[in-house]
Amino acid sequence: MTGLYVHIPFCPQHCPYCAFAVLTGHRHLYGRYVDAVCRELHLCGMAGLGPFHTVYMGGGTPSMLAPHELEQILNTAALAGGIAAGAEVTLEANPTTIEAEKFADIRRAGFNRLSLGVQSFSDADLKLLGRFHNATECDAAYRRARRAGFGNISIDLMFSVPGAPEAHWTRTIEHTLDLAPEHISTYSLTIEEGTRFAQRREKGDLTPVSEAEDEWGYAWTMERLERAGYMQYEVSNFARQGYRSRHNWGYWTGVPYIGVGLSAHSYVHGQRQWNVREVETYLSLVEANRRPYAGCETLKGWEKRQEELWLQLRTCDGVQLDRRECQALERAEKFEAMRRSEWLCLDRQRLTLTRQGRMLADTIGLEIAALIEPHAG
Repeated sequence: MTGLYVHIPFCPQHCPYCAFAVLTGHRHLYGRYVDAVCRELHLCGMAGLGPFHTVYMGGGTPSMLAPHELEQILNTAALAGGIAAGAEVTLEANPTTIEAEKFADIRRAGFNRLSLGVQSFSDADLKLLGRFHNATECDAAYRRARRAGFGNISIDLMFSVPGAPEAHWTRTIEHTLDLAPEHISTYSLTIEEGTRFAQRREKGDLTPVSEAEDEWGYAWTMERLERAGYMQYEVSNFARQGYRSRHNWGYWTGVPYIGVGLSAHSYVHGQRQWNVREVETYLSLVEANRRPYAGCETLKGWEKRQEELWLQLRTCDGVQLDRRECQALERAEKFEAMRRSEWLCLDRQRLTLTRQGRMLADTIGLEIAALIEPHAG
């Protein structure tokens, strides 16, 4: 199996919490950028990797492109590597009125899964987050997507919004459950360096939520969504039976993927590659029939195993350990303390996190790696 990720960097605004490679404005580059992405697909050399079983267009805001431009990219992917029958083909979209008007054409273009960047059903929170849409538009966009024929919709939400009362989050979750999407992603707002939120924090103009508030938001969300019939299959992701994001599951479990577009990453045959982040450099390189790589690295030995531990431990399946790794953990007092705290479970060499443990997934992942590393082959 192979996945394809296409990065579309264009956005109507640069949200104050966002640290991704995005471009505001630049409408004059849309057509040129689409042509460059298509050319890069042909430059990739897909021999032995196709067909694609998942395609994911993220950003940025891919739905800002015209449906025929999105279709051009899909058609090129089908020619360059092939798209498997029954492939999951996802588009990220903003729930604005203007973009929702495109949903029927986007569905006809070949997309069968829509990921809506709702973030909140509180207008006050949306304003703080710098979003252009409001809660009413979110509702309308979701219903329009259903009418357009999307039977697989994901809603992205964000908790731990500075200054927002708990009721904003609980109402957002309850409203989402009323809509009944197939998939829900929930992310704790983290203040990344270099963002406008980071600048406001440094000036004392923005106070992040406390650790206790963040833990409450996550714990309540896990309990409420699971009670509503959504399985938590990864730390931030919940789905109804049969509706996991197959593309993202590939990232966590080591499935190879090709990334095209500005700043996109690829992972093939144990090697990770990433593209340049400056748009004119990207366009010039591809138009000269050159791969737009900024760098690459090959993961081997312990470095590769460490990444497997970190990523797979975030999932409901956990990570399969070998005998030596199990012995190293079972001899460690720190591991026994984590087991007594009911943060994790080791059963027949498979290590998984409990609901309590998922709240500390990154910290536990580091601790497990540190305990295993001295015994790694």
